[in-house]
Amino acid sequence: MIFETDRLILRPWTMDDAESLYKYAKDPLVGPIAGWPVHTSVDNSKEIIQKVLSADETYAVCLKEDNIAIGSVGLIPPAQHTAFL
Repeated sequence: MIFETDRLILRPWTMDDAESLYKYAKDPLVGPIAGWPVHTSVDNSKEIIQKVLSADETYAVCLKEDNIAIGSVGLIPPAQHTAFL
């Protein structure tokens, strides 16, 4: 599924997103605050896309102008969300 607004696209992650993911995930000020370790390489980012970000209802947040991933969002149904509380 793909969601679009005037400025953003939310779409499934692909292996082509590994370089853009690595650009921000290698920053030690980004990952740890979000609860994940700093990425060590583009290959590490590919592994994360394959094992984590390919989960159902997990989307790459992209600027519509270039479709480059600048973030991630996961949509969790309310019934599953309360299981984490």
